[in-house]
Amino acid sequence: MEKYLWNRRVRGNAGLGQKQNGEYFNRFGNVWDSRFNAALLGIYGFNHIGRRDNNYREYSYSSLLNLSDICYLRNLGIPVKAIKEYQTLSLADSNALYLNKKSELEAQISSLQSTYSMLRKTLSLMNELEYIQKHPYTEAQPDIPLILSHSKLYDKEVWKKYFSGQYQFAGVRLGPPNYEWVWGWAAESRKPDEELAWTFAEGDRHFVQFILRIDVKDRKHTNLDEAINYLKARGYNIGEIIVRYITIACEGQTRWDYYKAWIEII
Repeated sequence: MEKYLWNRRVRGNAGLGQKQNGEYFNRFGNVWDSRFNAALLGIYGFNHIGRRDNNYREYSYSSLLNLSDICYLRNLGIPVKAIKEYQTLSLADSNALYLNKKSELEAQISSLQSTYSMLRKTLSLMNELEYIQKHPYTEAQPDIPLILSHSKLYDKEVWKKYFSGQYQFAGVRLGPPNYEWVWGWAAESRKPDEELAWTFAEGDRHFVQFILRIDVKDRKHTNLDEAINYLKARGYNIGEIIVRYITIACEGQTRWDYYKAWIEII
């Protein structure tokens, strides 16, 4: 049987030595050191590989194919138990093994895509936060058509829907005469069993945006009065104030909640 040589001095590069006729053979990638152990090698009888006079290990072509299969299956993330059974699998069983792994990877890909989408959204909001801090009180329209009540916190579907991203939390300070705050979930629409807390009134309305900061330990400690006073000094009356949570961070000794905020100017 045709023989191949493997030089253990180049094992870190997963290099299979040259075939005796000089043709190069390499099927391992770089998984040898990180993925293999004595138990796996023992499955295929590699614990007693012979050596040549120069102390190089000597493999048969069949052994190398088996060893390559182990590398391949481990690269796919196939469990050790399944690899131990691999030699006894029929074609149908092997196909089922690969199909099951495909389904598992598709679920992981879907989950990663969702996570990646959330991360991109967060980074976009962080960039927007930085921009608004540098350019406050520019005119902009709120992106919150509805705010739903927090009344259904016991419902797992509510958790799944509204805890999927930081930008879901929202509030509005109503205009005169009450100036009350209403808090809930930002939403595009609502189901019949969801309680509506506030809806945006369409019309000829003008808003400017800024970043609202609220002290986590003392929620009365904010920069809202500063923003209101700035606009009043320029001749504006204040209507509704709509806010949407972005992130939390420390500045000095204070931990702040940061909100994208729109102040209605009249």
